[in-house]
Amino acid sequence: MPSPVSPDAGVPEHQPDPRSRQAQPGRRSVQFEPVQRSGGFQPRTGQFPARPAAEPAPSAPEQRPGGSGGGERRGGTRRDKIWSVVAFLVAAGVIIAVGIHFFGPDSADEEVAASWAVDSCAGPNPSPEATEGAKAYLPLLCDDPEATVTILDIQDAVSVDQLHCPDGTDVVFQKDGQAGGDTQAVCARNLSDDHPGDPGNGGGQLVTGDCVDSKGAELACASKGAHKVTGLIVSGVECPEGTTDKLELGFDASRSFETVCLGSK
Repeated sequence: MPSPVSPDAGVPEHQPDPRSRQAQPGRRSVQFEPVQRSGGFQPRTGQFPARPAAEPAPSAPEQRPGGSGGGERRGGTRRDKIWSVVAFLVAAGVIIAVGIHFFGPDSADEEVAASWAVDSCAGPNPSPEATEGAKAYLPLLCDDPEATVTILDIQDAVSVDQLHCPDGTDVVFQKDGQAGGDTQAVCARNLSDDHPGDPGNGGGQLVTGDCVDSKGAELACASKGAHKVTGLIVSGVECPEGTTDKLELGFDASRSFETVCLGSK
């Protein structure tokens, strides 16, 4: 007796169901086809080729703390600092220049240094009208090459014979008084090594230790007929010890002594 035919009769065993190949609603059949591209074959999906792999995008510039524009702000800050320093230096220079202008040394200081004063200097007046008298010398700076003497003392005196100059005076001369006042006399010493005013050298103002001739005129002690001065006195005053003779000159308003005390050389 033949076996009953199963509903699947006539369908080979393990044969796929043709219905399974039919597209189901809502689903798209997919076919893979090799597509040749640079670098090998790549599968194609569906009906359209796949997009090529995107190249890696360039990395964004590294942002430093402070956000975009930070470099510009830092550059601006440096420029601000530089201009601040420049402005400060300019202001300091202006202040220094103004200070020097108002408080610095000027020509007035040189005029004061070259005026008539003790320890300042003087030299012969080159003017032809000033070869004699109160304008024979001019005050000069001591580093002036025309300076010849340094001033030891200045006294009010009508005549140089009335002076009592300090020891070491080589030159005695008159000058006009301050602000056109009375004539003054100047005791000065040479800037050179020649010092006739030193005792016995025959120059300068007559002082104790100098020598004179028989009329009282000064000359060097090495000269023939010279008598050494032991003292210069006025009437009523005794000559000092060591005096062997004296020369009476009498009173003279232009002279500070009346008698010259003499001794041996």
